[in-house]
Amino acid sequence: MPIRHGVPKLDDAPTNGLNGVVDSAAYRIHAVEKHHHNRARFWGAVASPTETNAIEANVDRPFVAPSGANTWGTAIPILGTADDPTSGDGDTLFDIHRFLVASLDDQVDAWRLRIICGTGTSGDAISAEQWSEVMLQANASPGNRAGGTPIDSIMPRVAVGWKLWAQAWNDTNEEEMAFFWGCHGYPA
Repeated sequence: MPIRHGVPKLDDAPTNGLNGVVDSAAYRIHAVEKHHHNRARFWGAVASPTETNAIEANVDRPFVAPSGANTWGTAIPILGTADDPTSGDGDTLFDIHRFLVASLDDQVDAWRLRIICGTGTSGDAISAEQWSEVMLQANASPGNRAGGTPIDSIMPRVAVGWKLWAQAWNDTNEEEMAFFWGCHGYPA
């Protein structure tokens, strides 16, 4: 097929931040740039997290997720519908980008942490596969365990006003993982 002159390539299409031409190189580069050069906010738990209010800017009260016995433990609320993890910056979307594990009951075995997002129940969101997870080894080198540096996470952007829950997995029932989480905010 001959090359046609005067037909704009998708990568040459104009972009206006995240409102540009989806999947163009400019769009993708802007998304990566926005992710890496953006404000970050870290959150701890309120005294009694609920599906309405769960977050507070603190360093002394982490979220605590219990594990199941080689399965997921009970889902705990880590963001409520009235919470704004972007701190009122006017952003309407956010993603969790890091976790800081404060403590682990089991300091030997591997752990999984699942973050669930949705507008209904945690069970509905799990069934719809609206979740992402990270895994860490309790006794691994700093950066991947309690007392280390934050653990990077990948999850889709979700709307401010959605709920988030967390579940932990360990080989022993009712072991606890205590953690803080951080996010980036984005305009619509």
